[in-house]
Amino acid sequence: MKKILVLMLLAVAGLGLAACGKKPDDGGGTGGDDNKIDLKGENFVIMVNTASTSDPRLETYEKLFREEKIAKITEVEKKYNVKVVYENYPSNASWGGARERWIVEQSKVGVSPAHVFEVASTSVATLAVNDAILPLDNLIETYGAKGYWPEKLVFGEVLGKHYLYDDSYPMTDDGLYYNSDLIARVLGEERRLEPTKKWLAGEWTWAEFEKLARELKTYLDHTRPEAEGGPQYVLGGRSYNYAYPMIGANGGVLVDSNFGTHLTSEPVLDTLNFLNRLRTTEGMWIDNAPLSNASQPEFTAGNVAFHNGSAWHINASNKWGNAKFKIDYVPWPVGPNIKEDMSNYSITHVYGKSSFAISSSYSKDRIPEGYENRMISDEVIFKIWNDLMYFPAINSETNLIDTTLISDDFYNVRLLPYYWSKDSINAHLEVFNLASPDFFYSVPEAQAHAEGSYMLSVQLAITDGNSRTVMEGIEASLKEILKERFLDKK
Repeated sequence: MKKILVLMLLAVAGLGLAACGKKPDDGGGTGGDDNKIDLKGENFVIMVNTASTSDPRLETYEKLFREEKIAKITEVEKKYNVKVVYENYPSNASWGGARERWIVEQSKVGVSPAHVFEVASTSVATLAVNDAILPLDNLIETYGAKGYWPEKLVFGEVLGKHYLYDDSYPMTDDGLYYNSDLIARVLGEERRLEPTKKWLAGEWTWAEFEKLARELKTYLDHTRPEAEGGPQYVLGGRSYNYAYPMIGANGGVLVDSNFGTHLTSEPVLDTLNFLNRLRTTEGMWIDNAPLSNASQPEFTAGNVAFHNGSAWHINASNKWGNAKFKIDYVPWPVGPNIKEDMSNYSITHVYGKSSFAISSSYSKDRIPEGYENRMISDEVIFKIWNDLMYFPAINSETNLIDTTLISDDFYNVRLLPYYWSKDSINAHLEVFNLASPDFFYSVPEAQAHAEGSYMLSVQLAITDGNSRTVMEGIEASLKEILKERFLDKK
């Protein structure tokens, strides 16, 4: 206790009183406190991936509501007598496992160099069970923005508790992209946008996807010599990257937030078997893209009709930025397990979403008796952090924070400049709010590039066709890992 006390006092030297205060009186969390919190001009540190693009006061800021968030910082610095500082992670905590280990080590000694951490939602489980970050349920309920998005809450949920909170909406930026010039050339101009038009008409199903893929295969020659432009394929990209979102588009999930595994469920096996039918058709699919990038060069060269991806890939130099053809978008086709009202259709994100957590170093439980009003606590941190957030108004119909301005920005910044057809834009906006988490990548064994990783085993299930046997093997191993690392520690 003495060691922790000394370390914590050093970490918060000079910080003022941290009074609890009253519940905020509006959705932005700017309600009054009975007792003024005065932090004596100390730094409030927000540790982020890239400070230059995260601090709204800088010209290099890349996110929404810049002017509004600058005003929030000014307001907060005055209200709490604090200086808001954005800092980059140290080089030994760049991302992934290295960052997780670093944050855990900081929490063990009871000292944190930051009050708020930017983390990937796939890291939440490891950080939570190691007591490195704090559950925020009570703080969100008491001080958080009213009408906060349930779509965002689920990305930070682990074993029934929520650990992440910020004002960025979890947009669906994933789908199936296609070379519409190639489709128009082989099927006719009138069919250029057939996939997207079928989605907009409610007809884009697995059956329609397969029908189109097989028709295209009759025209695309995988034996075409380099002298004539090189081999052509219908599908390109790593097949496991097709499996993850298509499982969601078939009403399934691999791992849920309670670490229940569903690798041998009907929606999962149906998806893998469907993909196997396409993958094992000779010349249909090229899926040997580099693991470090997973973008098939043949798609950029114009020799592949369909590729999985995100909107930003269109302009990225390491993705499709050099493509000389029109790229269009269609959401993932609707699987046979989807209900008529589409209520169980989602676009799952195994890679998670980025958000923010509060270090456990500031837990009230760690403050020694008698020092409650002399040291900064998680409650004060959350109040400040919430006051730094900018949320649009409440939608009167849904009683949730309105996403209209967010979707408008997504339309103007990400879609309009790079999507050549209005149909592609409209189709993407229809699934804008359908992102959902899959916690399969919460363990490094799942996403490792090494032979035997679960990721490559999923690909093996698709290429070899023995999906049930492969998935049973993964599930047995994964259950043991989840039990040891997470479930036994809850």
